[in-house]
Amino acid sequence: MLIHATRIGALIVVAATIAAFATTTSASPSADVAVSANPPVVSFTAPDSITEGEPAVFTFSRVGGLSSDLALNLDFFLEGQFLQDDEIGELWFAAGEAEAVLSIPTEDDGTPEPDGYIGVHLQPRYYTPGASQPYYPESPVYLEVVVRDNDRPAGTTVAGPSPFD
Repeated sequence: MLIHATRIGALIVVAATIAAFATTTSASPSADVAVSANPPVVSFTAPDSITEGEPAVFTFSRVGGLSSDLALNLDFFLEGQFLQDDEIGELWFAAGEAEAVLSIPTEDDGTPEPDGYIGVHLQPRYYTPGASQPYYPESPVYLEVVVRDNDRPAGTTVAGPSPFD
């Protein structure tokens, strides 16, 4: 199952039902957003892979424009049956924060299935009068975390050296 969701500020458009729940370490945005003359540059990192049951953690950093709240415009791409809920939370930098964390928990379900992935695409936000604070993404703008299944079908064994060798 491939799922694509697009987040624009508080609006999310979902192309299929997704099963993900995210938490952030940042505060909620204020109603008044000041627009910086020098928009911040945002980058992010994530691990290459996790095992189902571990959270997929995406860490976002911004340089410049720390004086106001900043909402990120993210696209999510998901494949697999390992996610826990049907929501992906918003990700905000509070004024003064240079780092924000998006943590998407996965479920260790006990069911053998193919490995999947969680992908995040950081979209740019250019200046538009009346819109949220603009920012520019730094490369890479797309990161994918492979979610490895830790369940084996009944009757399978782990490959390794034979005790008879």
